[in-house]
Amino acid sequence: MAWRLYALELSHLEGPGSGEALSGATVWGAEEGHPASFHPLEEPWEARRARPVPWPEPLYFVDGRERVEALISDGRRLVLLGCVAAGAVVFAQGAMRLLEPRVRRVGVGLEEALHLGDLVYEPLPLEGSKGPEDLLTALQEGLRRARADLEEGLAGTLTGGVLVVDGPVRLRREGPVLGYIKTHWAHYLPEDKEALLPLLKPGERTPMFRVRREGQELASWYLRLPLPPEGVRPPESGLLRVETPLQGDLGALADLSLSLFPALASHPVKDPRAPQNLLPVGGLERELARRMGSREVVARILARHLGGG
Repeated sequence: MAWRLYALELSHLEGPGSGEALSGATVWGAEEGHPASFHPLEEPWEARRARPVPWPEPLYFVDGRERVEALISDGRRLVLLGCVAAGAVVFAQGAMRLLEPRVRRVGVGLEEALHLGDLVYEPLPLEGSKGPEDLLTALQEGLRRARADLEEGLAGTLTGGVLVVDGPVRLRREGPVLGYIKTHWAHYLPEDKEALLPLLKPGERTPMFRVRREGQELASWYLRLPLPPEGVRPPESGLLRVETPLQGDLGALADLSLSLFPALASHPVKDPRAPQNLLPVGGLERELARRMGSREVVARILARHLGGG
């Protein structure tokens, strides 16, 4: 049978449990372990500052995007059509420069490429459980995997210097990597240590502590970004959690983070996710979205070729 359009959105197809991680309930960072296993890497446990240090060159900022574009069906199975993109900004010779982004369209569950006008979706095998209750999760995980592979492939071409990634450190590379996490659903610190977080002033960080995840050992710390003087803010405003593989000169990287991230903090006038969404990453996200193309135009092409419009 020919492929037909099943849905352009996944939200109304997801079950009632799909948003549990975002419900506001405490999440204890299951991959890293309960805070009872907390292991500090620096003492005493108090706010720390550092003298400004020059940024290393080259300095890379890597990020990616993913977008579900449709679910299609041939009467026997569902396939998720999506678009993934990855890009990098490099700081070198005192200036920021955008490197050529990578964009890929994939069909999670396709067995061969699907050509729809100007759109070409590459086949991507469906992994994991294929039962009806887990199908949507497996399809979306396939899209996330495609994005991660694209980011890792791009990062592998970036030699020397320091690499900064938006999110946890999952890719492997030779040389220093800093990952920064903007939201804080998981708790990594016991209550007595967590009490330091709301006391951090802009430009201060916590001592480092150990994090274990998927066979990796990492050093992590929290730091406070500068905040605009206006407005009422919750205690987590301007708070980043930074992590890096547990190797090399960790103290130098922690000091670098205090010179780097506060200087690149965004302002709420230009970015609603300020100050945590760093300026070069915000610009990179906008460029990736442009390269992926208009969602509305893609939807019209899909509807024209697959029915539904």
